Amino acid sequence: MPTFTASLANHADPGYVAEAARRIDGDLGYDNLLVGDERLNHNTYSLLTLAARNSTDLGLGPGVTNPYTRHPAMTAAAVATLDRVSDGRAWLGFGGGSGIALDPLGYDQEDPVGTLSDAIEATNRLLDGETVHVDRPEFALDGADLDVAPVSEVPVYVAGRGPGMLGLGGFRGDGVLAGAGLASVQGMAYARENVAAGAEKAGRSMEEVDLVCWAFLSVADDREVALDGVNPLVGRIVDKTPLPALEAIGIDADLAERVKAIDDIPDCSPRELREAIPRPVTEQFAIAGTPDECRAHVARLRESGVDHFGLLAFENEERGELDSLELFSEGVIDELDA
Repeated sequence: MPTFTASLANHADPGYVAEAARRIDGDLGYDNLLVGDERLNHNTYSLLTLAARNSTDLGLGPGVTNPYTRHPAMTAAAVATLDRVSDGRAWLGFGGGSGIALDPLGYDQEDPVGTLSDAIEATNRLLDGETVHVDRPEFALDGADLDVAPVSEVPVYVAGRGPGMLGLGGFRGDGVLAGAGLASVQGMAYARENVAAGAEKAGRSMEEVDLVCWAFLSVADDREVALDGVNPLVGRIVDKTPLPALEAIGIDADLAERVKAIDDIPDCSPRELREAIPRPVTEQFAIAGTPDECRAHVARLRESGVDHFGLLAFENEERGELDSLELFSEGVIDELDA
């Protein structure tokens, strides 16, 4: 039976996150709940504390944070606190940060792989009770140590879709959140190859790395409504991603160019985006559609060897984020378990 991890963006109201944790912690079939750490939204760790107080079994963590907007030492302290609040259920999802979130804040991502690599090492050492020294342009530590200790070994999951980030995940991570943009058989084959290369450099095997297919989720009775939920963000990501990088993860260049030609994506109507963004592009980033379509998408990925799915839920005109997670549970997870 594969593992399923649910995820919510941190724009969700605190009461909504608390209710989501209560419902997801029941019999929906999800093992973990991650909460985003993007933009100037609700504080991620406040939301995760609410989730911890409203659940008993779910693994909990940021999905994902980065070493730019949040100093790695502050991340270590926050995750250690979450681990104590949740009785040892903390995760740490760590990525390089997206331009969509970081560009408006003026951060320079000249060396995201190196920055994240040093951030992970520093965070792990702090969580292990060590005193840490780091001197980088992006962050520094001068004899820092934590005043709060976790109660468990906190797993670190590296998020990314480029070769460098995926390789870093294989080299240094307990797991890898592969995406967004790798939710296809070809995309996950690409991810596996790059993660394996990083693992080999570290003298590790792929069995030591939990590889997660990270996908946007939008479920509706009407396929077009489901696509409408994810298309705006898919369009913005494709627009900001260089064409060679899109081709590398399996997106046809002509289809990518069609998306890049869209003017003012935020101002487009759902119908305009529906017609402009080809279905194969959406499916590279999302598991979206009716329950039957979502089940077929998951089946293709499972046949290719994927056994852990991370699902960032989106609202659509029919359903909210939590409703999509519940419908996916009923139409996909329960069917796999039958």
